[in-house]
Amino acid sequence: MKSLHDLLRALVDANADSLQLHPEQPPTLLKDRIGTQLEPSSMGFDRISRLLDQALDVTTRQALEAKKSAEGFFDAGPQGRFSYRARLLAEGPAIAFRRAEAEAGTASIAGGLSFGSGYTVLSLLTSSLKRGASDVVFSGGAAAAMRIGGEMQTIEGAVFTDADITDALGPSWTTERRDELAQVGNVDLAFEVPHEGRSMRFRVNVFRQLRGVAAAFRPIWDRIPEVAALNLPSEILAMGDYPHGLVLVAGPTGAGKSTTLSLVIDHLTRTQAKHIITLEDPIEYLYRRGKSLVHQREIGVHVESFAGGLRAALRECPDVILVGEMRDLDTITAALTAAETGHLVLSTLHSSSAAQAVDRIIDVFPQHQQAQIRIQVAEVLRMVVTQRLLPTGDGRSRVPVVEMVRISYAFSNLIREKKTHMFASQIQTSQKDGNLPFDLSLSRLVKDGLVPADVALRTAHDPQYLKTLIGGI
Repeated sequence: MKSLHDLLRALVDANADSLQLHPEQPPTLLKDRIGTQLEPSSMGFDRISRLLDQALDVTTRQALEAKKSAEGFFDAGPQGRFSYRARLLAEGPAIAFRRAEAEAGTASIAGGLSFGSGYTVLSLLTSSLKRGASDVVFSGGAAAAMRIGGEMQTIEGAVFTDADITDALGPSWTTERRDELAQVGNVDLAFEVPHEGRSMRFRVNVFRQLRGVAAAFRPIWDRIPEVAALNLPSEILAMGDYPHGLVLVAGPTGAGKSTTLSLVIDHLTRTQAKHIITLEDPIEYLYRRGKSLVHQREIGVHVESFAGGLRAALRECPDVILVGEMRDLDTITAALTAAETGHLVLSTLHSSSAAQAVDRIIDVFPQHQQAQIRIQVAEVLRMVVTQRLLPTGDGRSRVPVVEMVRISYAFSNLIREKKTHMFASQIQTSQKDGNLPFDLSLSRLVKDGLVPADVALRTAHDPQYLKTLIGGI
């Protein structure tokens, strides 16, 4: 087979998913993730370059040279129309073709959303930004899905191979990250997509799963929103006002914890003259220098681990240290030490309440250390904000429900005496001190018409108490 048309005809005749052309490898047809090799036995740099010249116009070829990746469509006459993705690898150019058949019509998503034919990973990511999706998930050999209004919705027909998913990451998918995926099973990275004249960033987790490779993309909006725009209480910015100690934002995955912390850091940069060091995996929001000096460090790029970054930060004269997540014993130990030694440490934790957050920190340690750690936590903990996102009545977006606990002497005493189960009643009786119970926050959202009453009742810590708060709504 000498021409690109011959190779694409083979793709059509075999009803394959894609045609893969890689340097020094034979042309390969992928069908149901099984590869079939074609002649010739290998393709050199010059041969693939000539095929690229047949498929890419001058503008796209220039984009490929500049950005090391490009994508578009190629009309092959009788063979039909094909989408392609080209990359410049260290060993030479590579290109993958997929059919973009007119008879495929549109791919639909539950709720009436639709996408034109010939979609790619990048085009679906761009569409997700326009539709306000909070997550996009690609699974090798299965249909892609988007989370809109809190619900995951499948895009029928948007099926990609493992190679389609990782190839779309372009230069971000380095040899080091491929090795990490092979060794560890998952890898985090930041990824940029052109959108409306600027680059939009995504937080990505690529992971191995039963049927191959999958990737979860979460958009990182380039402008940090205002507190009011997110329906958060303005008092939440008080997290950054403590001179030292530990402040936590707790909640399940995807509850907006990182966004809340970004609001606090952004507020600090604009209002106080501090030195702030962030440890993130990966870096999400980019902070502009205001009154504060901000240094952002990415795990795996600028520093090996959260714990290592925290230990190093103690020698870097920070006032505030943001730790993306307190996920292990070493990180929690280092965070408590930093909070004890005169620094304000802001971090996140996966828990559903302030009491559970305290217990999770203590339970990480061996039994013989827990009594001492309990005293240490009681001394350094300043505030715990727990949040959860609920769908709005129209199903198009989500709003946060917030529990806010300022750790006073009474709360510290409950921690020391192993009585964190009494946090709920203490929050209720100390609202005048600035504490906000979870169910009271829920009732406000219901009264404002943002969250349906039935959704709130299913989410409430105490449904009967919530009923009294919302009355006849």
